[in-house]
Amino acid sequence: MKKFFFNSLLFFIIFFIIEKSAYLIISRAPTLEYDNRLELLIKGEINKDLIVLGSSRGATNVMAKEIEEQTGLTSYNLSYMGSNILFHEFILNTLLKYNSAPDKIIFVIDNPYEFIDVETLTFRNDRLYPLSKYNYINNELIKQKERNILSKIFCLARINRSDFKFKKKEMPDDNPMDSSGSMPYVNKNPNIELDYSKGKNGYSTKNEIANRLEAFYNIQKICSNNNIELIFVFSPDYQKFNDSFKIRFERLLKSENTIVVYDTLNPAYKNKEYFYDTSHLLKNGASIFTSEIIEFLEKSK
Repeated sequence: MKKFFFNSLLFFIIFFIIEKSAYLIISRAPTLEYDNRLELLIKGEINKDLIVLGSSRGATNVMAKEIEEQTGLTSYNLSYMGSNILFHEFILNTLLKYNSAPDKIIFVIDNPYEFIDVETLTFRNDRLYPLSKYNYINNELIKQKERNILSKIFCLARINRSDFKFKKKEMPDDNPMDSSGSMPYVNKNPNIELDYSKGKNGYSTKNEIANRLEAFYNIQKICSNNNIELIFVFSPDYQKFNDSFKIRFERLLKSENTIVVYDTLNPAYKNKEYFYDTSHLLKNGASIFTSEIIEFLEKSK
């Protein structure tokens, strides 16, 4: 019996040490990230007039700082590279849960991939892992089946493999994040030789996924319920504009929301000196496109 109690006590001591170590690890994890936007959201520190949402096209092609400087609307970019519309809905819900509602949202569309499943657009669980110390984030990871119910009780169950990297992540050289959350490309991609495509673009609804369409509906409903002006934006590609997807998109749009399409006649968007790759502008091109958004905002005042 004494041996049983001794072994039990030893087990609890060892478990306590491991659990305490796990707590220290997950507490330190956010300090190693250069991108702390999601943590700022949870802390209620993103209270802006205008928010930019989207994937990499939103992150790289829209300059929130320039919008603020030209319009006077305090602006911030909450677009995440490689994120899908399910993640955008999560970011929007998080924004409204902990921060005041913005007056306007610029939502940058992935033409023509918004409603279909592609490897390059995912729910960015990797942005949640470093913040697992927060119960709100842990509950979302459970919802995404990235954690089990034990993580509600034990810190050990919240640890991810990436938490064991103790060196601070470095900001990318090609597209560093600025103070407004935007990540414009500042260096050309030496591995890509751009060739402007004038070929016909099509779109089929057969590959659309129900939860992507539901997220799109939810985003519109959330903005409507919170009196947020929702502006959907099609940013430039180094190819002919896909009208087929735009027609489909318009059919799903609620009447109070707006679509802004880049100026397809602007010769700059056929000049590869303004593009990083087919879908992403360099900083000089992003400034041109952002000026079109600013012009729209000024006219709609």
